[in-house]
Amino acid sequence: MSKHPADSSAAKPMTSEFSAGLTASLTGVVAPLSAFVKNWMATLSLREQVLVKTLAFIVAVYVAWSLAVAPAWNSLNKSAIKDQVIQRQWSELLALQSELKTIKSVVPINSTDSSNALQELTAQLGPLCKVVIQDSTARMQIKGVSPESLTQLLPQIRSRSQAQILEASLRLDTPSKLWEGSLTLALPNTNSGVN
Repeated sequence: MSKHPADSSAAKPMTSEFSAGLTASLTGVVAPLSAFVKNWMATLSLREQVLVKTLAFIVAVYVAWSLAVAPAWNSLNKSAIKDQVIQRQWSELLALQSELKTIKSVVPINSTDSSNALQELTAQLGPLCKVVIQDSTARMQIKGVSPESLTQLLPQIRSRSQAQILEASLRLDTPSKLWEGSLTLALPNTNSGVN
């Protein structure tokens, strides 16, 4: 759609009429107010005039801060917080990606190898710990296990035996500060070593 020269010239007078009307309206409001302030200031002593001007300056600075600087400052602070949240979430996603790659790279083992790995892990915990294996499940009884050993045991069950923990019933023996209880595990369901 093309504009005719007459259309653009018609828009200019309308805009200038609006701005002229706005200027006249503002002048009509500001002029009496300005005259009132000048008359009132003339009645004040020099000290009071300086005080009023200082107060007016402080109010003007506050209004300028509230309308111009404070909103921008708040936006800047909010964006910094959002950036920190996004960075934390990104780090978590990278950690999950790394964990997923590790899980995908694990070669599946058969039930016999899984059982052997569980027996080795149980033997490392001490003579009070036992494991009973039936078909595709295992029940590990632990007693007198230190918190550090228990912390190391749980990931090793998953990585070395590839068993999944179905149920855990553990409690901390308060006087000795050692753990006891049982773990029910599901062994890998492959006999050939291939999923």
